[in-house]
Amino acid sequence: MSKLIHPIFEKVPLVIRFVLSGVVGNGCFMVAYNATYRVLQMDASIVFAIVQFFCIILNHFLNVSLVFGYPENYTKSLLANMPVGLSSLAMGAFLASYLEKSGFDTDVHNFMHTLLKKEEEDIVDEEGGSFYTSIAVMLATGIYNFIVLNIINKPADKEKKEL
Repeated sequence: MSKLIHPIFEKVPLVIRFVLSGVVGNGCFMVAYNATYRVLQMDASIVFAIVQFFCIILNHFLNVSLVFGYPENYTKSLLANMPVGLSSLAMGAFLASYLEKSGFDTDVHNFMHTLLKKEEEDIVDEEGGSFYTSIAVMLATGIYNFIVLNIINKPADKEKKEL
């Protein structure tokens, strides 16, 4: 019997399942982050930390359902994975704050206009917005999570021999 949400996922390579889990989890995160950022009008790092904290549980559920398999003890598994989520939260909050303060979104926006050969007067130099910051933070924390979660959730030697 499959420990994943559906036996068909057993046929999908682990990397593809991780990407699928990440896309769904990060999609939920980005919607929640950008909506919360617009509503609260707070520093990006604070908004990131609040939303990411609540997404740790969702992301763990997605990872055990789609990637690693449902553990015998869900609570123990969640608690073992929680430090990864919290360290990812800290890394993301720091990176979001840094990128926001450095004008990353404006720089990327202007670069995209230059790349597309837009006229100088078409280049927008606005304050605010955090779309590109969200993408950069999502990529950085996603790579970090992929590496660390694969180390933490690798099957025990006993499970490897049975496979």
